[in-house]
Amino acid sequence: MRFDSLMIAAALLAMPGAAVAKDKVPLTDPATLKATGEPRNCISSTPQVSTTPVGDSVLMFRAGSRWYRNDLRTRCPSMRTDRILAFRLMGSQYCALDQFDVVEPMSRINYGACALGQFTPVEVPKGTRFK
Repeated sequence: MRFDSLMIAAALLAMPGAAVAKDKVPLTDPATLKATGEPRNCISSTPQVSTTPVGDSVLMFRAGSRWYRNDLRTRCPSMRTDRILAFRLMGSQYCALDQFDVVEPMSRINYGACALGQFTPVEVPKGTRFK
């Protein structure tokens, strides 16, 4: 009996679509992430902070092991993951109302400025990809 069960399990695993590849992590909507604190107006720019644009109205900020969702003041239709975001900081913090330019890296075309909103600390599970 045990041998038959193992054979059935092996056959099921060999079937197309039976197992999900580890690299096919589902995309996550930032609006569904659990907030871990109250929104704040500023976050430190040190240690190094990385940004990930999500659509045209959200920027995800990663500062060390902490994540923040920034809902921009208005839509920023030129913002894309293949463009550079050039921030205009007034000190050592990213703050609500700070502006950034959206720039094409090869041609250096400036697509205009957008403004940050408040920073909401969120819990982002390891391996999360944003849609």
